[in-house]
Amino acid sequence: MEPEARAALPQPDNAAADLTDPRVQRRNFLALLGDYVLFGIAFGFLNPTSLPSDFVARLGAGAVVVGLAGSVWRISWMMPQLVFGQIVNRARRKKHYATIPGIPARTWFLPVALLMIAAGPEQPELLIVLLLSGYAVLAFGDGLSSVAWMDVIGSSLSNNHRSWLFGLAQAVVGVIVALLVAPLVRAILSPAGPAFPNNYALILAISSVVLMLALFSYSRVKEGPSPPPKNSPTLKQLLPFLARVVREDPNFRFYLGLRFVYDLSMLAFPQYIVFATQVLGQESGVAISDQIALTTLTATLASLVYGRITQRLGSRYVILIATGAAVLGPLLLLSTNSIGVLGLHLMWISVGVLNVSFVPGFLNWVVEYAPDGYRPIYGGLANTFSIVALLAPLAGGLIVEQWSYEALFAVAGVLGGLALLLALRLPEPRQVRPDTALTPEEQHA
Repeated sequence: MEPEARAALPQPDNAAADLTDPRVQRRNFLALLGDYVLFGIAFGFLNPTSLPSDFVARLGAGAVVVGLAGSVWRISWMMPQLVFGQIVNRARRKKHYATIPGIPARTWFLPVALLMIAAGPEQPELLIVLLLSGYAVLAFGDGLSSVAWMDVIGSSLSNNHRSWLFGLAQAVVGVIVALLVAPLVRAILSPAGPAFPNNYALILAISSVVLMLALFSYSRVKEGPSPPPKNSPTLKQLLPFLARVVREDPNFRFYLGLRFVYDLSMLAFPQYIVFATQVLGQESGVAISDQIALTTLTATLASLVYGRITQRLGSRYVILIATGAAVLGPLLLLSTNSIGVLGLHLMWISVGVLNVSFVPGFLNWVVEYAPDGYRPIYGGLANTFSIVALLAPLAGGLIVEQWSYEALFAVAGVLGGLALLLALRLPEPRQVRPDTALTPEEQHA
């Protein structure tokens, strides 16, 4: 076939998109917007830091198990990223590395929900295992997907479109979750809703359907060019290469240290909802729906501000705001002895500011800083480096059992303050991005 005739044929969908074409940018923006919004709605139902903790507490679990339940999502999400990042980094096309793991991960909650209904309330240990397995499987699969997703976000949208995507998507999520998801969760978990554990099973089933719709929207993205670097490390070279990156890249090393301390400061998060129900006396449906509504409404406003900040100033300033909120939240809970539930509600507002900061702040810092072709490896390293810190909620449970909630909130506030001090020294990636990438061959020089 002549070259001219071959060029006239329709190009396969997995060919690199021409990002200078406004139609491609519009298609990608809408597809990623749909993915982000639908995933955010599902996340509003799942509420991984609160709903699992509330569930196991209702079954009589202690503070350590509550801490474990609230940290299963983040630990499972971080675990696969380091090795998988190397695999994705060596691939010429990245999108299918997000879609393929996403299919089983996002459907797993459907059989979990059915098994929970079949088990009934008489088997609490089985119910806990089923629920936490659902969160673990979804988080593990999404952790795999997110490595490729981060690269696709970077390669398929311009910096300007990406900045607006984060802000607009979170704003839409906030409105839908506050006006629809929060009241629906309150109704499902109320005494007039389905019996326990059918009420929680219904929430899981709804979220699984929405997650699959999000994956379909993502599949419509026309991936931009993201060729693998010539010297991308093999699996055998990976650990020495990562050690060299940490050793020889002081800016990225400082970012890793900040992320570690920041993640440590989250040790009290799983206890917040139990504090609301068991100490302040709120019903589970009221406490969880209040949390969903307040955090998402706050996130709606914060995300709009973050979009503007990211576009004009950069991700460093979003990280500064997030670490400030990490200090403020525990202090507000300590104030509940004086001002009661108002302190709890103000704390949920600070959590909303914090929750919405990860993508435009911490994740976008890596997207903008990582050398071309190395985003999956840098992103996988950043997320996996903090996995030990994610065990901190177990220590938080021990602090509650040995001392008190007040002691736990004080420790969280101190760690948040340390993260804030480090964030003040974090460089802006647009100003310090490395000109060239380290290569595995150079480590033998």
